[in-house]
Amino acid sequence: MAVEKIAIMTAWNSSSGVFFHAYPLVRAWLDMGLEVHVLTFIKEDFHGHVLFGPDEPFVIRCFGTPKKTNFLDPRPLLTLDYDVLVMEDLKQLPMTKIALIWHHLRRKAKAIVHVLHENNILGRVPPQPPEFYAFDWDAVVYFDKRQEWFARAIYGEKAHYIPWPCMPKRSGDKREAREALGLPADKRVVLCYARGSYRPYLPKLPDEELEDVLFLVLTGEEFGWPDYPQVEVRVTPPLNNQQLDQYAFAADAIILHKLQAPPVPLALVSTAAYFFLGTMRPILVPRLGDPFEALGPEVLKYADRQELRDLLVDALNMGPRAREALKAAERVLAERSPEKIARMFLELFESLVG
Repeated sequence: MAVEKIAIMTAWNSSSGVFFHAYPLVRAWLDMGLEVHVLTFIKEDFHGHVLFGPDEPFVIRCFGTPKKTNFLDPRPLLTLDYDVLVMEDLKQLPMTKIALIWHHLRRKAKAIVHVLHENNILGRVPPQPPEFYAFDWDAVVYFDKRQEWFARAIYGEKAHYIPWPCMPKRSGDKREAREALGLPADKRVVLCYARGSYRPYLPKLPDEELEDVLFLVLTGEEFGWPDYPQVEVRVTPPLNNQQLDQYAFAADAIILHKLQAPPVPLALVSTAAYFFLGTMRPILVPRLGDPFEALGPEVLKYADRQELRDLLVDALNMGPRAREALKAAERVLAERSPEKIARMFLELFESLVG
């Protein structure tokens, strides 16, 4: 049976990794001609650090987080017309309120699918409350192979692997981007993305091979910065996807430094890596850390400042390692294109309602 209408509960237009999972899927479904309703957090209580907008016409803000307001306006869920209901990152949704209307949702939707964003179930105190396991799903989708052991253990044959979608491959004019952003045209620029949990990490300077490089630290918060050469720090308000793209197009390479190495393995995902991969700039990431473990030759991995320096020299001169990384990025972008991943979801939905 064909699926024509989808409702999805998810973070939207917010600095949340969940949004960067949902956004390319929703856009691809819309491009396929499907009717999509996005149900998301109210502006007074949302998952993420900041909101940006304005919201699109298909967006309805009708619930809060369980830890703050635990608010749910059930009317959109009960009155909208949809074939499939998707819920992203259940633990951030008002689970106890959803449970109260679950019997209505089960009768209304032809299928209800949970996109599992949990990175582990280990710990002396369970990371998920009991109500997390109270729902009878038609399918549960996990996007990282490191989630597989607990997804399969809990949900059995209802657990399905569908990879995290990349933002599509896109291009922009470097000169125009630099002019718009007030960046020098005669220097090589390295974008040091330092928003959210990402932090600046630079090679030892000065360095003869890097003397014409400007390191642009892009952040959303004020922080103490030492007197260090060749660095410009920009503190900006929330940036939308197009604005982030502009900074990437202005750069010759991008550093994503997020050093998370917990004592036990966690299925952590670098949403920024999957976002920036499509800008076709060499991306440099730390070798140590769970967020980048699932990434392969499509990124350049460093262990320390010296290796970061060597990789930067290669990337800024489009050396062999950078060229190989961009070739690998092309393959990943094809394998994880929004259209391909959205189609995989749609095939799952149709198998459930058929």
